[in-house]
Amino acid sequence: MSADESPGTPTGVPFSRREFLGAVGAAGSVVLLDACGAGSKSVTAAAATGTISGQVTDLQGIPQAALGTMILMYNSGHQAGLRVRPDASGKFSFPALPAAKYKIRFEAPHQAQVPWPFENPIRFEVTAGKDTFVPVRVRLGDFSQNLVEIYIGEGFYQEQPDGKENADVTVKVGTNICFYNVDSKVHTATGGPWGDTGDMLESDSYFWTSTTPGVFGYRCKYHQPQEQAILRIIA
Repeated sequence: MSADESPGTPTGVPFSRREFLGAVGAAGSVVLLDACGAGSKSVTAAAATGTISGQVTDLQGIPQAALGTMILMYNSGHQAGLRVRPDASGKFSFPALPAAKYKIRFEAPHQAQVPWPFENPIRFEVTAGKDTFVPVRVRLGDFSQNLVEIYIGEGFYQEQPDGKENADVTVKVGTNICFYNVDSKVHTATGGPWGDTGDMLESDSYFWTSTTPGVFGYRCKYHQPQEQAILRIIA
């Protein structure tokens, strides 16, 4: 975290380029262009956006101070470029988000995890002009499992939390791999020693332990060629 950041304050750009292609004018309005650029309409910023607030607590409801990072994602699974750290009361917020469906991933390696049956990433919807409260319940402890999570979303695979989309992922023999579908569409991870994950619906996961060194390409059989990546397994 840089010197000018503070817990509970988001970093990055607060608007999606697909949803906000205009600029806030002197009157506080936002100009939205349609997909073909053939027309536009003006709406107030307050009516077009909403806010997210939330709090991280343990399973007994006790707030957890400055624990972990909240990573904002679009409903498609793509990261939105916004992250916040909870403050001393475990509270966090994302202000002025376009009304839409989103997800938040809680990330706190070696400190805590979101246990079953709670979901991570957490799905929710932002309503224009309103605040959406997102509770995050965690179990404290070091739950390291030699695990690499690869999210499958709209047109991409991505190692969590900081990998690039459709990039190479390098792991050692014995690493547990979890493919997890964060999109509303059906996806697969087809190829490599595991063969095929089969059709995966939203929130479906597939676990596999790497056993064979090598370089293995894999792809989604429904979304080629844009959705493909490489897994490198080293001894």
